[in-house]
Amino acid sequence: MQSGEVTGFQGKGHAYGHNPQEDSSYFVRLQTREGSRELSGKDIERAVTQSLTKPQVGDEVILLRSGRDAVTVQRRERDSQGQSRGKATEVYRNRWVIEKREFFEQRATAAQMIRDEAITARKAVRRHPHLAGTYLNFRAAELASQILRDPSDRQRFVTQVRGALAEQIERGEPLQPVRLRERRPPGQDRSVPPGPHRAPAR
Repeated sequence: MQSGEVTGFQGKGHAYGHNPQEDSSYFVRLQTREGSRELSGKDIERAVTQSLTKPQVGDEVILLRSGRDAVTVQRRERDSQGQSRGKATEVYRNRWVIEKREFFEQRATAAQMIRDEAITARKAVRRHPHLAGTYLNFRAAELASQILRDPSDRQRFVTQVRGALAEQIERGEPLQPVRLRERRPPGQDRSVPPGPHRAPAR
C-alpha cells in the first residue's frame, strides 16, 4: 500500500520498470513521507479511470494492491539465428485500487460494521444503504450453512464469510449489487419471452 499526494499522472510514460525491452506503461506519481514514488503497471491506468472518487493532482490518496491475476503476454526473444520472435509467457499482473483517503476511511467503518455481530442488517443498511447487497449475500450464506449438520461448522462457515466480505470492503473492491428480480405482467407465460410475436401461419 502506498499513500500520499498525487503529483502527476501519465498516459504514455516510459517503459515499464525503465526497461527498454518493455512496452510503454501508464504510471502515477505520489509524494509520500519517504519521498517521491512512481508506480507503473498495466492495471494502474484501469484503477485510475475506474476510481470511484476520481482523484486529481493534489489529492491525498491511497494506492492499494488488491490482488493479482495470471495473464499471458508476448515476450520478444531472439532465436539461435538472431531472429526476433514472440513467445507466449504466463506472468502475474498486479491488480490495483486508487481512491482518496476519505474513501478508505469510510470503507474501514463499513467493514467494522459488517464484522460486528451485534449490529443487525436492518440497522446497518439504514445507516449505510450501499451495504444492502453485501448483507443480502451474507444472508444467502447463512441459509446455505443450514446444510451443515454440525452447529459449530455452520458458525465457522458464517464467520468466514462475514470476514471475507469485510475484507473485500476494506480493500476498496466494488460493493455487492442488489439484484432485482424481473417482474412479468400477471398471467404471462414464463416460458415465452416478452416481446412481439408473429401469428402462426394458416
